[in-house]
Amino acid sequence: MQKYLKAGYLILMCSALALYMKDGYFELGEAKGILYLVLSGGFAAAFAICKVLGAILKARQSAGSSFFGEKRSTRHGQNRSENAQNAGEDNESRRQKVRRMPFVTAAGAFLLTNILTLVFAVDKKVAFFGLEGWRTGFLTVALMLFFMWIYGEKVTAGGTDAQSVNTAADSKGKAFGEGEIFESPLFLAALLITPSLEFILAILGRFGIYPIDIYAQNDSFLATIGNINWYVSYLSVFVPLGAGLSACAKPFGRRFFLLSIYTFLGLLALLLQGSESGGLVLLGTYGAMLLMSLYERKDFKRFVMQLFILGLSMETAACLMMVLGGRYTYDANALTDICSKHVGLVLMALSLFLYRLSRFFEEVKGEWRGALYLKICLIAAAVFIAASALIAAGRFNYDFGNGRGMIWAISLDIYKELPFMQKIFGVGQDCFSAWAYRDPSIADSLMSIFEGNTLTNAHSEVITILIERGLLGLLSYLFLVGSALFVMLQNKRKPAAKVCMLPVIAYFLNSLVSFTLPVSTPFMFILLGLGASGEYPPD
Repeated sequence: MQKYLKAGYLILMCSALALYMKDGYFELGEAKGILYLVLSGGFAAAFAICKVLGAILKARQSAGSSFFGEKRSTRHGQNRSENAQNAGEDNESRRQKVRRMPFVTAAGAFLLTNILTLVFAVDKKVAFFGLEGWRTGFLTVALMLFFMWIYGEKVTAGGTDAQSVNTAADSKGKAFGEGEIFESPLFLAALLITPSLEFILAILGRFGIYPIDIYAQNDSFLATIGNINWYVSYLSVFVPLGAGLSACAKPFGRRFFLLSIYTFLGLLALLLQGSESGGLVLLGTYGAMLLMSLYERKDFKRFVMQLFILGLSMETAACLMMVLGGRYTYDANALTDICSKHVGLVLMALSLFLYRLSRFFEEVKGEWRGALYLKICLIAAAVFIAASALIAAGRFNYDFGNGRGMIWAISLDIYKELPFMQKIFGVGQDCFSAWAYRDPSIADSLMSIFEGNTLTNAHSEVITILIERGLLGLLSYLFLVGSALFVMLQNKRKPAAKVCMLPVIAYFLNSLVSFTLPVSTPFMFILLGLGASGEYPPD
């Protein structure tokens, strides 16, 4: 039953949450935030009931087996075989538990720090239910953590652990059958059909084509997601997810081509949407994919195929800007400028060259020196990150990042002025504005700086968490994400780790200049659980 609840919840999250608009773009954040709470709260209750009933049934079955002596058997040969099999499964289960221990510890620490933040919140009602229009309070965080735990369980034919892994393997490929439910192509299609629609709507909207008339439409809003900050955050989950799924699919098979089309549309939407933070999504996705692909030659060839799709999307964006550039509804930005220089053609040519080169060395039995290639790429990545940090620091001012420089400076000043306990535990979930505007003179100054708009967060998830949940809250959040990535690296040969790692990294990089949102953050927590479980998707 839990398998079907998992499937139903994910489908509704990917479809209903993205499409729902109560009054068009007017108060869209409030509408989606309330829907998330209602949808997740209902499914959380259903999961809890199933777990309680399952525990009761298991206890009764165990008691019945003991009473009738079913554990006694005269078939000694069968017993030895079953015991050996169970011992092997138990050893694998123990290894998985050891690998997951840092992640489990981090999840507990994250929950504890959020409870402490709620205790010390300056406005407990806002901290619990969330600020109107955002709804990212303790209740939302608790639900996201709950579903991270739910999807972190490995559901198989006979239970939620390694005891029935062989049974699940025997039923592999059965859509919604005895094995893992996420193997169904129909289920995968149900998940990705709405994101595909969101990609198409955004691409059309960027050239002034609006198939759907939406109330309060303007150039800052895209599809049914919201403004470009919301939309890039949404893409930071669903574009890397498509790239990872496509990379793990059998090359040149039907699933590969369908997922490649999905990825192409997502990349095209990302390149045209107008926000330069989309570059962080691309760096996180393809940087992580490159590093993960260096362990084996076959993985590197799959990465090269994804690089070709990226180049194709970039060149398509360049062609669209040449033909329809006069209808482009947003300002020119770094992503469209890079595409206009035909970097996409270079990437396509490079990918074809690397693919043929890799095939050549494979045919002549050339040794694959993955460890050496990985070291070279890690050194190059470190140099790139250091150089980028120096360049960003040299250019940093109040106008940096479309005004984020000023917001970050003000936010850090707010943290410096916090009392000691608030520095440690924070002012409360979603209580950024409640604290920042507590003093009338400070409130007037902020209203003047931001021209009457209320500053509700630091426009950086890390800085916002630092203020709202304190130093402990920030450390526990970083520990949670870092430990999940650590577990995924331990399981790097499993498709689930390869797929889930990409959106987690891309989301985190984008969140450095963004904030918690109901259309993206819940999916990131689900992917943390899925990636650590190693369940989905199959290879």
